[in-house]
Amino acid sequence: MKKLIKTLQAAVLLLIVATSCSDDITSINSNPKAYQTGSVPGETFFSNATRNLTDAVTYGFTFKLMAQQFAETTYFSTTAYNLVDVGSGFWVSMYRDVLLDYKEAKTIITSKPSLYPAVDQNKLAIIEIMEVYTYSIMVNTFGNIPYSGAANTGLKSQALNPDNLTPAYDEAAAIYDDLFARLDKAVSQLSTSAESFGNADLIYKGNVASWIKFANTLKLRMAMTLADVNPAKSKTLAEAAVTAGVFKANSDNAALVYLATTPNTNPIWVGLIQSSREDYVASNTMMDMLKASNDPRIPLYYTKDNAGGYSGGIYGRSNAFITYSKAGAAMTATTTPGVLLSYDETAFYLAEAAARGYSVGGTAESFYNAGITSSILYWGGTAAAATTYLAEPTVAFATAIGATPLQKIARQKYLALFNRGLEAWTEYRRFDFPTFNAPPIPQGDFPLRYTYPNSEQNANIANYTTAASAIGGDKLTTKVFWDTK
Repeated sequence: MKKLIKTLQAAVLLLIVATSCSDDITSINSNPKAYQTGSVPGETFFSNATRNLTDAVTYGFTFKLMAQQFAETTYFSTTAYNLVDVGSGFWVSMYRDVLLDYKEAKTIITSKPSLYPAVDQNKLAIIEIMEVYTYSIMVNTFGNIPYSGAANTGLKSQALNPDNLTPAYDEAAAIYDDLFARLDKAVSQLSTSAESFGNADLIYKGNVASWIKFANTLKLRMAMTLADVNPAKSKTLAEAAVTAGVFKANSDNAALVYLATTPNTNPIWVGLIQSSREDYVASNTMMDMLKASNDPRIPLYYTKDNAGGYSGGIYGRSNAFITYSKAGAAMTATTTPGVLLSYDETAFYLAEAAARGYSVGGTAESFYNAGITSSILYWGGTAAAATTYLAEPTVAFATAIGATPLQKIARQKYLALFNRGLEAWTEYRRFDFPTFNAPPIPQGDFPLRYTYPNSEQNANIANYTTAASAIGGDKLTTKVFWDTK
């Protein structure tokens, strides 16, 4: 017994000696294996956030299903609109895997400046632009959300504060206003005479001029999203974006090019091909629209069906996987890029702006034709095929399907946004066109937003309740602020 007591006394003495030699006694509470702020370069966090953002936007099959680009096979709850806690995965991905990484990148770059202040400033401005992009799609998806990084100090802006685990929600329209201010400030801080992230930039490889163009194009997108709820502001902001310089060609696209080898392959290849999933087939909604105008993109979008032609499964019910067309090779290849913003999308924003009377340097028809042509070329079609398609009576702007110029634009934009489920769903909510198919036996109504994740009801109930009440109820059918139709 005495021997045991002496052993314990010796151990205590060693502990006292060890801790007395330490400058900080609290260090014994630190996990040496845990990440410590600043131990990883800010560039790494920037790359990781951008990859996570692109993955989420690219794969996002629920968005593709809601946009009726695909139908389901065995399980068809999503296309029957039986959506339970649908927003959870996207919410967690955006806050935890994207926004927190961008925040950490900012913190490290600010706290450990390099010898080149202009380079650091470019990096911080680019991160700010990507935060604006992320928050804009979060608002478009959920409505009011917890928000951080505000230029307007009147906003609550506590979403990423580690000391506040129950952040309040900011009003969606106010967030949008703040995002415009942040975007303008970020662009003003970019200098093309200095470098930025270099190869750590997975989108533009550090090309600052390209980031300026991306920011202006993002501003155009956000401005046109306001076209129905605030036409005057939409016009002013859209015209300013065009004057500053937006995308002019497919080479401007903001896209992350995936690699041929894992783990850096296209997430759609991982989710559909590598895993051999048989959950999705082409939807009759999109397929019928494509076939109605002899669209040259049919074999570029989808595979042939079991009969050697092209067909889509019935939207909103179970379909035999073997029978119908599936996602084509151009979508499922290992190296298919993940696109955040594209020129064909931009051309259709400009077509819409011109149709609404905005001064954007062209006509609705010229931009409409440019959007169609650039989409066909992007997917591997030819200029001759685009010319032939534009001559189709159902496509030519003067006679195209749609009762108004905006409907004509909306239909072709929908077809061009294949594999861009989030934006296709957003644009459908804005235009309410083209006509979508109703599920044969609907289990709910068409979703106009994602509901807040159940985790918010459990861990942030007071602020969740306030936010849900402010938007008219946390329901799939509650419209976001810009959806006035």
